[in-house]
Amino acid sequence: WSSLAADLMDDYLSVPGSYVFVQREPEGAQPDRLVLTVFEDFMCPACYNAATEIFPSLKNKYGDKLEIRFLGFPFIHPESRLAARAHAVAHELGFGEAMQQALFRAHFEQQIDIASKEGIAKVADSIGLAPELLLAQLEGEGGKADLERTLTQANSYRVDGTPTIIVDGWIKVTNVSRENL
Repeated sequence: WSSLAADLMDDYLSVPGSYVFVQREPEGAQPDRLVLTVFEDFMCPACYNAATEIFPSLKNKYGDKLEIRFLGFPFIHPESRLAARAHAVAHELGFGEAMQQALFRAHFEQQIDIASKEGIAKVADSIGLAPELLLAQLEGEGGKADLERTLTQANSYRVDGTPTIIVDGWIKVTNVSRENL
């Protein structure tokens, strides 16, 4: 173990909460910055709650010291693969956060079918992303490689539900709640 890993381990062990270590050492951890990698299914009610309630609160509390990386992960609802790919493409085009929020709003608040191309086109249009551009990307290979990387990464972290949060690439939060985070 590196001395940074040992120091970080001491720091993390002193923090109350429910979590498990899923890697031997942190991946890119910095003492003054925290990176959360979030695996979320855009049709998952708990993910919607986390995206609309928990993460905004954490962003307000920690500001620039917190980076949150959202990854579309069709775990609970396999039909959300299209939404996960759309999110990946939108992220590449600079619309990642807007697409993430719009997908949840569309599904949970507006009852738009985000498993359909028509629904994805409506969501894209709502955030100022040209629907024809997004759909053309999705007709090809757009978002497929990103989704495969996400699935591989989720497997390496033993993701067994959504939302799943990985802290600094080595700690899996086992209780996603405002109190635990």
